[in-house]
Amino acid sequence: MACIGTAETIHALNRGENITIIFINNGIYGMTGGQMAPTTLVGMKSSTSPYGRDVKLHGYPLKITELAAQLEGTAYVTRQSVQSVPAIRKAKKAIRKAFENSMSGKGSNLVEIVSTCSSGWKMSPEQANEWMVENMFPFYPLGDLKDKE
Repeated sequence: MACIGTAETIHALNRGENITIIFINNGIYGMTGGQMAPTTLVGMKSSTSPYGRDVKLHGYPLKITELAAQLEGTAYVTRQSVQSVPAIRKAKKAIRKAFENSMSGKGSNLVEIVSTCSSGWKMSPEQANEWMVENMFPFYPLGDLKDKE
């Protein structure tokens, strides 16, 4: 969503379409071999950036959720995670709220889920959760960015 489909996503959100988008952000293209993605952190290694993301070469990571929160058509924009049972419960609650907003005609909703990719990151699930908390959360902080409620 942060690469192929970005233009369509931004315009749909800006129009206030009564849709909910669930965006999984694990910092890489996990299903296609672990290549660098628009959300790959600076210095984060991937199969196509073995020395880590270099700002001079690759640019900065894209904070799509912050962009969405600035659009007039969005009603609810939040970033959640799935590293623990309480976090999963909060993510589930956010997704429910977003769908309820869509069904009530309140406008566009975006729920970003910061997640791990144990295989793509080449870590155990425990290591991946720790890495996510220590590295991804500071750059992609959790919480509601916009709630027109």
